[in-house]
Amino acid sequence: MIGLLILVLGGGLLVLAAIGGIAAWVAHQLTLVDRVPVYDDPSRHGLVYEEVEFPSRYDHIPLRGWYLPAQPDHRCIILLQGELHHRNSPGIRALELGRDLVQVGFSVLLYDYRGRGESGGQRSSAGDREQWGVLGALDYINGRGIPTERIGLLGFSLGAGVAILVAAKITTIPAIVADSAFVDWFRDLERIALHGWVLPRWFVVPIVTVGRLFFQANFANVRPIKEVRHIAPRPVLFIHGADDAVIPPEETLELYRASENPENSVWIVPGAAHVKAYLRQREEYVARVTQFFQRYIPC
Repeated sequence: MIGLLILVLGGGLLVLAAIGGIAAWVAHQLTLVDRVPVYDDPSRHGLVYEEVEFPSRYDHIPLRGWYLPAQPDHRCIILLQGELHHRNSPGIRALELGRDLVQVGFSVLLYDYRGRGESGGQRSSAGDREQWGVLGALDYINGRGIPTERIGLLGFSLGAGVAILVAAKITTIPAIVADSAFVDWFRDLERIALHGWVLPRWFVVPIVTVGRLFFQANFANVRPIKEVRHIAPRPVLFIHGADDAVIPPEETLELYRASENPENSVWIVPGAAHVKAYLRQREEYVARVTQFFQRYIPC
């Protein structure tokens, strides 16, 4: 009887160890960063700029970026990149878009997330503590004399989700543009596959637990679908490429419906792949985005 009990307990411990090991591997992969060097500089695009550094709020990770001042310097848009690159993500052409915004009177802040480009930190947090980076960016711009009521967010992919999450909490942010947003990290975790085998849905719990305890990433804090309605009555312009093979446009449509705000609008761009709406229809993109911000961010 004792031998059987030991065998059962030993088997149970082995199962728990296997679950923990798989969860740790998944959380490790989700927070792993391939740091891509920053290249180019704003002067090549005819822009005046400042090299800037500021700490993320709460954990004070040093974040580095470029500040592109408009004249006058009294309104600002923070550009929030996707997951894989830095402040000048080649897929987004962030400096070109930044130049377009400066030309219509908006200063622009581009910066590297933690663990990316020239910023501090070693890992991503999949949108969790990246929110702290946006709060640090707001603090930095406030320090330049621009109040939060005159700061908009323009986010792409991961950055779009982060923009939604931050705007839901900081009620003085007047307007955001969410380009290629995702719905919910929990749903993505429920579809995680290991060597072609989809993990059971309950694996979300150990993955979230391990991510929080060992990798400083709480995936439970990255659920835009749960927060988007809290942005109202402030407006959101949702943009998504119709041919996005990374995040389907249906996710943006779901967020739009869940936002429950008649001030919101959605633009699905024909023929555009993931975060490629600006490149696909540059003139219309700039017109829609700048008109949106001009309407909701006062001079």
